[in-house]
Amino acid sequence: MDNDFLKRVFFTLLAVGLCSVVIGVLPNLWFRSHLNKNWNIEESTAPAGQEIPDPERLCLIFAIDGVPFKTIKALYDDGYFRGFYPPGILVSTFPSLTRPAFSKMLVGGKPYGYERLYYNFNENRLQGESLIDKVFSTQKKHPDYHPKLHFLGFPGYIAYVFPEKFTRTAIDAFKTRLINFDGNEFIAYMGLSDPIGHVEGKDALEKFLIKISDMLDDVRNDLGIPLNVVFFSDHANNLKPNVRADIYEPLRKKGFHDVEVLKNARDFVLPQNGFVSFAAIYTRPQNSQTIAAVLSDIEGVDFSVFKSAYAIIINGPDGIARLTRRRESFRYLPKKGDPLKLEKIIAHLKQRKQMDDQGYIHKDTWWDATKKHIYPDPLNRIWESLNGLVQHPGTILISFKDGYAFGPPFFNQSSALSHRAGTHGALLDSHSNGFMMTDFMPVDEYNRPEAIAGLLARSLEAKQQGIKILPPLNKGKITKIILLR
Repeated sequence: MDNDFLKRVFFTLLAVGLCSVVIGVLPNLWFRSHLNKNWNIEESTAPAGQEIPDPERLCLIFAIDGVPFKTIKALYDDGYFRGFYPPGILVSTFPSLTRPAFSKMLVGGKPYGYERLYYNFNENRLQGESLIDKVFSTQKKHPDYHPKLHFLGFPGYIAYVFPEKFTRTAIDAFKTRLINFDGNEFIAYMGLSDPIGHVEGKDALEKFLIKISDMLDDVRNDLGIPLNVVFFSDHANNLKPNVRADIYEPLRKKGFHDVEVLKNARDFVLPQNGFVSFAAIYTRPQNSQTIAAVLSDIEGVDFSVFKSAYAIIINGPDGIARLTRRRESFRYLPKKGDPLKLEKIIAHLKQRKQMDDQGYIHKDTWWDATKKHIYPDPLNRIWESLNGLVQHPGTILISFKDGYAFGPPFFNQSSALSHRAGTHGALLDSHSNGFMMTDFMPVDEYNRPEAIAGLLARSLEAKQQGIKILPPLNKGKITKIILLR
């Protein structure tokens, strides 16, 4: 062998080794230091030297990203998550995305937008965090769920490149932090499950959840005091191949212009976030009806929604309907077709005299009638999406059919990423139905996002009154959390 050949081999191996260090080692070293940060503002700002009494037991509020009910139920039926009561379905917000969902479940606040990018009409510009900023960033610049966290298991968007590189680091750090915690309520968010579901798919997600199950078993054995757990996810994931829907070209053909700053009458802004089954268009209200009509003819669009006076218009290939609200009741009036497939349910409720003379039905009745629907609790979720869910709502919101999504152009129909795994964001049950389970009390078969927020609110109220909140030791038919002075 000549020297030149040996040099090439040497430098090739050196380059491969350096790449392995950069890709496999350095991100994990950074991630490990990040995992040691306490994100709970209240506890981080406690007076120095303040004595904390030894807890009688530890309550873990454990939020995990993007795990469908079907996935956790199958593992539960196979014997994992021992000691838990059977999981129930936790219906997400619309859109079924992390920021609005966890904000509603954990805090009750309002994130700036549905995702990392949103349009601020007051300042007339696109705002939020750029994709480059988010690669290694775990900071959140909007008032959502972070202030209450003791543990944040997400290394930034780099996790969507090779998510399984970080799993062992995250699980080991979580276990260590939990065992060494000296309070009585630990709130954790494990975000790695979402990139695993998006990129690696169903089998990899199940393997990750099995590791979580084993970790919880280890913590119970090593903790030294009783552990009670509230375990839940923010939304589902359809865990199937998805192709990118083309929104831009049909709108351009109708004379609309995609821009970053709204200047002219037919301009629109369409933020490109992740590869999800939801999109928000920001434009002038007078464009809504025309754009919605164009969207209804685009392959992959299930329907769109927009405000019109005191109503919300739902427009899709299957028809047009008008949604109105009066106090705590909703009215759904199909004008052409039935875009949300609710006419049979309405006829049934009318027959049972659960509809008033003007066609309004109480939101709790709608919940009971539609929680098992292909679009769970659709009217309440759609109404909230444009009325208070986020600080900067879109003008037109799009929900895609199963198997379709929207994102940056590299998620095209030939993209390996778009064909490997899954997505979420749509109103559909397969995108919305996460799970909720505890090891100290049964949960309902179907639950609204407020089920988690209510539990935390009760805990906060107890803290403010100087009361310990302790879940009951004995399993049984429990209907409320027990507060002990």
